[in-house]
Formats: sequence, structure tokens, C-alpha cells
Amino acid sequence: MKAEYSLNDFKVVMKNPFYEKLNKEVTVPLKMDVYQVFVNIAEQNGEEPERVMRRCLADYALKLQEHE
Repeated sequence: MKAEYSLNDFKVVMKNPFYEKLNKEVTVPLKMDVYQVFVNIAEQNGEEPERVMRRCLADYALKLQEHE
């Protein structure tokens, strides 16, 4: 690894070829107050709200599978 990187080191970026197979983009309508909860959590943790929502949905889906 280099001790220091520059922007030129990252000019050539390869898209993950498995992204489309592993992920499905969907649109989910949310009430504004529900979305604001995720925004608040994200701000506290220095994350994006979408990442918090994905993690929450993944955790909930695993819990549902365990109870089947």
C-alpha cells in the first residue's frame, strides 16, 4: 500500500459486476416523520439515511425468517 494516495490513483474505477445480481433497487414511499427518524439516526452516526434504512430492513427480514 502507498503511504499517501492522490485523486489520480482513483481515476480508473471498475463497476462491481455482481452489483446487479446481489441488489435490487426499489422505491418505498415513507411518511415524512418515519423518514425523519432515519435521518436523525444517520446524523448521529455520521451515515447516510439510506444506509440506515437498508440495515434496518435487513435486520428485520432476518428476524422474520427466524420466526417462520
